[in-house]
Amino acid sequence: MVLNAASSRAGRKVAAATAAAILGTGAFVAVSVGQLLALTPAAGSMTGVSCPADGVAVGEGDGRTGLNAEQIKNSQVIIAVGQQMQIPTRGHVVAIAAALQESGLRNVAGGDRDSLGLFQMRPSMGWGTREQILTPSYSAQKFFTVLQGVSGWEGMSITDAAQAVERSGFPDAYAKHEKQAVQIVASIGRSTGAVTQVDTSGCSPAVATPAGPTGEALQVMLQQVGKPYVWGATGPDSFDCSGLIVYGWRKAGYELTVRTSQQMADVTTPVPSGDEQPGDLIFSEFDRQAGVSGPAHVMVVVSPGLLVEAPRPGKDVRVRQYNAQKEGLRFGRLTKGALTAKS
Repeated sequence: MVLNAASSRAGRKVAAATAAAILGTGAFVAVSVGQLLALTPAAGSMTGVSCPADGVAVGEGDGRTGLNAEQIKNSQVIIAVGQQMQIPTRGHVVAIAAALQESGLRNVAGGDRDSLGLFQMRPSMGWGTREQILTPSYSAQKFFTVLQGVSGWEGMSITDAAQAVERSGFPDAYAKHEKQAVQIVASIGRSTGAVTQVDTSGCSPAVATPAGPTGEALQVMLQQVGKPYVWGATGPDSFDCSGLIVYGWRKAGYELTVRTSQQMADVTTPVPSGDEQPGDLIFSEFDRQAGVSGPAHVMVVVSPGLLVEAPRPGKDVRVRQYNAQKEGLRFGRLTKGALTAKS
């Protein structure tokens, strides 16, 4: 239930990172998280939010998110309005999570007191007339306008941002809808069937990591997704390729005895392509650095076929798919002597 309206401010531009789905009314598709993450992030709009799950559809009968035709259509309207207003993807997730909680993504003609529509807005509180609020495109535009007026909403959690607009008596109720909202935003296009542009920059990949120090170090590296590449940096705010690895292991309680990608190659045991495991190092760009032999770039296996890296200047820390043969990659596993436990 919405109690009050906030002031508005100008919308902000968001760069599109990937075409996630092409949908007609009532249709649904599965979206690969690998495809979403393979492209360069433009601005960490999804920092702290889980990435879409791999291969999950959101249509009627998919057995996972279970939206019906009405809910799909309303989702398409919300996302389309957000795109037209140049709202970052994070804002789309906030709006969908709010609508899931307030109305179940249904255009409800009644509610608590005089609450109406997708977001349970109240005419008596200045949100518009009954007819306006029951028009999904109007209520979506009103929601986003108020969201833009919330100072610092881009850095808030999804539930806190939704609450800042809704002013609900149950401020934490939106959190349980976050994962489903992410999936909906990643999977559903405009009702016109046009291509949806989704920027998932900085989202946290939902991947299983091994137990123990290797898994802890890998989780730390994954948490840095969306932070900038800076040559020579070892965190916590920026990284170069090897600095990301140094930082991950340091936070897991170990110091690497080496620093550069070439040195790391020297303290690993070679692993055949196809036998790599999470936490193994990936080496590339061999003998490209003037006066230095060996790999000029190092990355880390998240799972076979998926890696995390700090790529190069202008490219933020990211997760992407890899093809070892096409990219000429080599794998190595850190030896025990390469790591020293911090006292």
